[in-house]
Amino acid sequence: MKVAFLFYSMEDPNYAEKEGAAREALKFIKNKMIVGLGTGSTARIFISLLAERAKAEKLSLTCVSTSFDSRKLALEKGLKVVELDQVEKIDVAIDGADVITEELYCLKGGGGALAREKVVGYFAEELIILVDSAKVKEELSGNVTIEVMPFAYSTVLRELRKKGIHCELRHGTGKCGPVVSDNNNYIIDARMTIDEPDEMESAINNIPCVVANGIFTKVSRCIIGKKDQVRILTKE
Repeated sequence: MKVAFLFYSMEDPNYAEKEGAAREALKFIKNKMIVGLGTGSTARIFISLLAERAKAEKLSLTCVSTSFDSRKLALEKGLKVVELDQVEKIDVAIDGADVITEELYCLKGGGGALAREKVVGYFAEELIILVDSAKVKEELSGNVTIEVMPFAYSTVLRELRKKGIHCELRHGTGKCGPVVSDNNNYIIDARMTIDEPDEMESAINNIPCVVANGIFTKVSRCIIGKKDQVRILTKE
């Protein structure tokens, strides 16, 4: 594992770590790249900074978003956004995570856009995850988001529970009923500690009607914001 440290002077202690990671990620963006835009608070910071740099340096960038939220923000900021089927490749995808380990295994909730995040992230030649220092853990443990076809959510719940996994259908706070993803699917939240991420990712995906799950095992690099510096983890 390669580790690099870079230092910054940042004023807002509540915002600095995410912003520092996002600014460092800009260094991996080159002119004429196709960039995958993640979803969530850290991704939103990156999108705004990316738009500022593209405008200042007159960069020609093409972006593929992972959610309605990211697409809307990118367009508002003046970035060019196209659909996935309009590109033959994605050079780099930039996204956040809920938990990540030193081995570059991470958990992502997706904010209702999990399947799109996974497709764009795994399709990209490089997936870079941005996190603040609190997200780095020794073990991969927490909530695993699972996107499922609506008509079969109950069978997926039963299969997970047979494996001893505590899980439930995610319900909305601003509406009655379940949360509906950007792909019109339901979301299941499963609490677990994962010893073998590759095996668990495949095992959950193999349950019929699971569209995607929040275990990400194909991360190329992680940029960790930490007070006045960033730490970079890279797979050897």
